[in-house]
Amino acid sequence: MMITGILLAAGLSSRFGSQKLIATLPSGLPIAVASWRALKEAHDNSIAVIRHDDAILKIIFEREKIPFLICQDAHLGMARSLLTGIQNTLDSDGWIIALGDMPLIDPETIKIIAKATSDQEIRKLVFRPTFHKKPGNPIGLRSTLRDELMALRGDQGAREIIKNHINDTHFIPVEDEGIIKDIDTQQDLETISAQRN
Repeated sequence: MMITGILLAAGLSSRFGSQKLIATLPSGLPIAVASWRALKEAHDNSIAVIRHDDAILKIIFEREKIPFLICQDAHLGMARSLLTGIQNTLDSDGWIIALGDMPLIDPETIKIIAKATSDQEIRKLVFRPTFHKKPGNPIGLRSTLRDELMALRGDQGAREIIKNHINDTHFIPVEDEGIIKDIDTQQDLETISAQRN
């Protein structure tokens, strides 16, 4: 099965106060670049999606040689950036949906999700890691869900689809707290920085 990784990096960062994806981690890497590197290391067939007006992130991604798609209407919500990724990879048998503001995920976790998503013996549609029973990201989606994904609207991303297919979800326990650690606020970034020092 051909699985495509999609890094969603087209958010507006409204709670952060500025473009959080270019803010730097203690490692010196921009948040979005660290998130991309984890995805790329785990799953080579991957692409990112960014806002059409995000000139700085575009420059950073070009410098890093990160392949990306431009979302022209990201202001309409996360669903639009997800749709941009799906519409440009319709020949995929499934997708790994990763978030640009989750840079702490272990690449090994992503490999596990990708492997499960491509395992045809597992008769599920959604593949999700859990940390101490708490579900996190990234999420694997089978192409069976393509029509539902194409019908998405607003800022929920694939959340509603995941909710509707809870009985079709394969949960995968991992010892990786990064799957539940996103960076939404300046405080989140400061907390991560303090933990790394």
